[in-house]
Amino acid sequence: MDHQTYDKGLEIRSAVLGEAYVNKALADADDFTEPLQDLVTEYCWGAVWGRDGLALKTRTCSIWR
Repeated sequence: MDHQTYDKGLEIRSAVLGEAYVNKALADADDFTEPLQDLVTEYCWGAVWGRDGLALKTRTCSIWR
């Protein structure tokens, strides 16, 4: 795991979805779902949402339709 990308993903995920929601999702993870939570946080939120090119405000427009 790239901890820098994970931390960036956790920050973005919390900003978009709300800290309480993200904390609950991570706290409720079990042995089966914890690797999925890590993957989603690192790759989807950190690597994809965290890449240069679009502002976070622009990226979030598509999920609120």
